[in-house]
Amino acid sequence: MPKWLEQAAKNDLEILEDGQCQLCGSDTLHGITECVATAGKITHKISQEKGIQHMTIFLCVDAHALQHTLIHGRWNNHFHLTRLHLILRHQVQWTYDLTTVLNEVLDAYKLKHADERIVDPDQAHRSTITVIDVDASHDEDEYVRLVWQWAEQVYTSFADSHPIAQSLAELFLQKCEAISKDSQQTADEESE
Repeated sequence: MPKWLEQAAKNDLEILEDGQCQLCGSDTLHGITECVATAGKITHKISQEKGIQHMTIFLCVDAHALQHTLIHGRWNNHFHLTRLHLILRHQVQWTYDLTTVLNEVLDAYKLKHADERIVDPDQAHRSTITVIDVDASHDEDEYVRLVWQWAEQVYTSFADSHPIAQSLAELFLQKCEAISKDSQQTADEESE
């Protein structure tokens, strides 16, 4: 059984197999299953190099995960909202190495915030763009533009949880600064 189905069961979410996606409202024929399948291929619409350069790889994963919080673990939602915050509000040029740093920040953070939850937006405020819309893009420029619009809409829809994302972003940026200082100090010591 896929992990997302296991997580849905943990959250008492009955998966509907027909019609629109019950979580994001995307125009699917086979509900959330089709939505998840589309998300699994959406980052491959452009090359991996361009996906990293334009950050569409990360933005697609974050936007889709946050539109489907009930099929992911609770701390997963913290991660994705924080990464969107860092990319969209702090203009962090994300790399895979930064994922490890954010995970370390989250591991320390959740020890002191064990009961904290990301609040899902109500249906009236959720993003109107979904993975199905992005998948229907016709060329690379439209794809990149739609991914950024999608990520921005999803991020904005989680306004009640922005203070959590900001707190985690500050901890992340502090940790990155400390790592940078340590690396510089080590480099200086080795050059002496």
